[in-house]
Amino acid sequence: MQRHKGLLSSRATELLTEVGSNIDLARTRRRLTVKTVCSRAGITAQTYKRLVEGEAGVTLAVFLGVLSALDLEEDFATVAFPALDKVGISLERAAKPARIRNGEDDGLEVDF
Repeated sequence: MQRHKGLLSSRATELLTEVGSNIDLARTRRRLTVKTVCSRAGITAQTYKRLVEGEAGVTLAVFLGVLSALDLEEDFATVAFPALDKVGISLERAAKPARIRNGEDDGLEVDF
């Protein structure tokens, strides 16, 4: 059931598949069975398979449940983490008057 496929760019679809593969690799490295992860996450094996295959319809709650089952939920906090948003920081600094941003030197480009 690929209802959501048309809603995402091809790169976003690739990323979902890549994340799903990474999650399954983490499970394998921890020597956990699919059944164990599903039990801990409160999902079915079919839902886990959909997540691993990168299906767009899998909810964030399922992702977080599986990450939690693998003790990786804190890694989710790095998604769109403000301190790692180089483009956003650069745009924010560029919008400041020159007299304010002159003292800041964090190596980010502000001339576009």
